[in-house]
Amino acid sequence: MFHNSAAIRQFFKVALGVAVLTGIEIAVYALIGRFSADVLLGALFGMVVSCANFLALTVTVSRAADRAEDGGDPMKARAAVQGSSVLRLLVLAGIYVLVLKCTSLDPLAAVLPLIFVQISISLMEFFRKDGEKNGSKRS
Repeated sequence: MFHNSAAIRQFFKVALGVAVLTGIEIAVYALIGRFSADVLLGALFGMVVSCANFLALTVTVSRAADRAEDGGDPMKARAAVQGSSVLRLLVLAGIYVLVLKCTSLDPLAAVLPLIFVQISISLMEFFRKDGEKNGSKRS
């Protein structure tokens, strides 16, 4: 079981940001008159996939850092993170190839949430209080 509470808090903050940005995406589609069930399904699908991808990244990096910190080989930890990155990229590519072939999902609405993860992280860092670092307060 994964027990790094700081990483879990970070994930939930990013997931909340992705959900808010996905809501804005859906609202923009509605405002320009392009909203449909395909857009809604695509946006929700993209939100779930992007959050799952970020969760996998969070868990992998946190576990690798814990192993390296506990006396493990830092090079093995680095290799684990790099291997996970390649695997996640291949899985995402496969998922989105299927999305492009699926006619019941809007492809653009499904792809945009992948960008929302980075935007959420950037916004969190921009609005981070001066006394905080990486989601926790300094002592």
